[in-house]
Amino acid sequence: MPKTIRELADEFGVSKQAIRKKLDANFRANYVQTVTRNGVQTLVVVNSGYLLLKQHFYGGNSQQVGGNFSASNTGKNNINTVEFLKQQISIKDSQLKEKDEQLKSMQKLLDQSQRLHLIAEKKIETLNVITSKQREYSNSESNSSNTINTKKKTKHFWWNIWS
Repeated sequence: MPKTIRELADEFGVSKQAIRKKLDANFRANYVQTVTRNGVQTLVVVNSGYLLLKQHFYGGNSQQVGGNFSASNTGKNNINTVEFLKQQISIKDSQLKEKDEQLKSMQKLLDQSQRLHLIAEKKIETLNVITSKQREYSNSESNSSNTINTKKKTKHFWWNIWS
């Protein structure tokens, strides 16, 4: 039974674009038909074209197991896959090293920031202590001058009473 491009893409697990790339002019002339389904003209691939696409997407040596297709790797594909995976691992390793360095530098900056904040808090605290002592001193001076003035007034007051 002929299948549409969408059905083929779903079955092979690829995008519709991947299927369309394989439908060159020669393939379309031999294996693609235009049919009307539900009032819409659609492209369908006949069974022989389906088998060619299946062979392409499943590597030519596919086996059907329980309705699902499983592709077996050839030696060359296996080596290429291993090399590709090794390259990916080395890239990921370098990215991880870079992230570790970034974390170390961020930790240093955080530590420096905390130290500066602690120093600033200590300075503020010492300034508060100094200003509070100055207030106490000025308050005590004003109190002592007030008591001296009141003593003078009281002395005069008492002298005025006896006189």
